[in-house]
Amino acid sequence: MKNFVFFLFLAMAVGGCGSSDAGGSAGSGGAGGMGGTAGDGGTGGQVFSADPPLVIGTEARPASVDIPTDYDPAVTYPMLMVLHGHGADGRTQVGYFQLFTIVDEKQFVLIYPDAKVGEDGLRGWDSTGTDDVDYLSALIEEAEQTYNIDPKRVYLMGHSSGAFMSLTMACTSSDRITALVSLAGGTFVDPNDCQPATLPVSVLVVHGTDDDTVAYDGVPGAYIGAVEIVDRFATAGGCDTNSPTDEPPVDLVPALDGAETDRIEFSTGCDAGIDDALWTINGGGHIPFFSLNYANMTTDWLFRHSRWSLAQSKRTRLTGH
Repeated sequence: MKNFVFFLFLAMAVGGCGSSDAGGSAGSGGAGGMGGTAGDGGTGGQVFSADPPLVIGTEARPASVDIPTDYDPAVTYPMLMVLHGHGADGRTQVGYFQLFTIVDEKQFVLIYPDAKVGEDGLRGWDSTGTDDVDYLSALIEEAEQTYNIDPKRVYLMGHSSGAFMSLTMACTSSDRITALVSLAGGTFVDPNDCQPATLPVSVLVVHGTDDDTVAYDGVPGAYIGAVEIVDRFATAGGCDTNSPTDEPPVDLVPALDGAETDRIEFSTGCDAGIDDALWTINGGGHIPFFSLNYANMTTDWLFRHSRWSLAQSKRTRLTGH
């Protein structure tokens, strides 16, 4: 995938810096903080710090965290992990998505890791191996032990390379991921490569028809396109893919005229708690510059999904009750 040097510059200009510099974040603690007053929240009576560290992971591969400025360790929060595009980094990607601006309003824990630097000198995710799957799974587990996160409401949002990685996580770690948003991504050609996929995951695919980096229709033998991705995950979730619902088009990209994004939802016949969607940006390229509508609408879509209903639906399919 292409070098995103232009993306890095322009996204930082559009999205701005996060709610703090590298040494802190929106919450009451600083990076690497040792914690403070404890609260009794979460499941099983687990005690969480009111002043948690805002960097998790290992020394070699840290990940930054933003929490609400009024973070309460006795309150359970949804978690959103953002996976950046090739050549970008976590902070720039979050700025591009404009997510820093809504952490307080929507009350969620935001995790934004960086991929390893590849042979081309740029950061990118390995969506076909196990190293990044293990790394991201460990981050989710650590986050759930560090912050009062609802394990039934864990979400991914990825762009390009990060979207490929998010879709891979929906296969390898479907028991951890509730729902995800894929912007300009693709996934395995062979559905049998989506393993183990023990639970269905709700997927929202957002893709521009004029994307010349990751083709809207996919590339034969390399990756499948937007329509097939949604069809695959909707089918896995028990949805009737022959009965989509057309939703009103929306304006997400100010540079394109009118309500440029068509929306199709798959919710008929789905397992409890499952639905899938395709948002097609007519005339949209690989790096569409969104209004704040994008951050608000995609997080609204994610946060209404819950893992409890997914697990229940799986049990129903296997046991009949």
